[in-house]
Amino acid sequence: MKQSELSKINREGWNNGAYQAWVNRHGLPQEYAITLIEDPKRKVSEYIKHMGDIKGKKIANLLGSKGNKAVSFALLGAEVTVVDISKENRKYALELAESAGVNIHYIVSDLLEIPVEKEIEDFDFVILEVGVLHYFVELEPVFKVVRNILKRGGTLFLRDYHPMLSKLLKVEDTKMVAAGDYFDNSEIEVDVAFRKLLENESEHQSTKNRIRRWTLGEIITALATVELSIIHLKEESGIRWAFPPDAPEGIENKLPGLFTIIAKKR
Repeated sequence: MKQSELSKINREGWNNGAYQAWVNRHGLPQEYAITLIEDPKRKVSEYIKHMGDIKGKKIANLLGSKGNKAVSFALLGAEVTVVDISKENRKYALELAESAGVNIHYIVSDLLEIPVEKEIEDFDFVILEVGVLHYFVELEPVFKVVRNILKRGGTLFLRDYHPMLSKLLKVEDTKMVAAGDYFDNSEIEVDVAFRKLLENESEHQSTKNRIRRWTLGEIITALATVELSIIHLKEESGIRWAFPPDAPEGIENKLPGLFTIIAKKR
């Protein structure tokens, strides 16, 4: 399937109930803003420890969803731009920013089709995180966008579900077993990510997304191909929320749930 076709399917899914899903999960933007104001570092701690002082720095949060990370960065003094395909995500994010007393720039667009008049560049940091790469049928175009918008010496933070967990391991009879196919490169249909937050919302139909999951080798190779220099790779343990709810207790300490790659534009 072409990227334009995949994006059309995923755009429809992400514009059917996302705003209500975030209200169900976090409360109204005005309520959630209070939480972020109280401790803006909490939601972005994995990045801040590598960034140092971000006051006045330019950050692009690509596929930035409901904007909680963007608002957290803005509360810490950064200039933040979000690119995301969902108008509903934008609505929640801008209301969240207004309630928190900060400004963020939010572009509603497929990442690979950012309008020329809204072209963005010279960012100190680019953030791609948790369940985003699988929306693309090729990775090199994604990382080319990242490289183009980073300033020389700028840094990409890529944090996502570990492919071993998302592609290979399944829960069977209270055990984690290798029941998947790590090297499967097919596109699959899945529930839109926020669907479980709308179980009692009858007005929102059960929309679907189409995704293509990537191996760690494919991700690293694509980064190298566009000449982004990998300086750090961490496979993260102890991330319980990344695992299925019925996964064995303590398994998150034995298997990686997430990985983080830090790459530089030289």
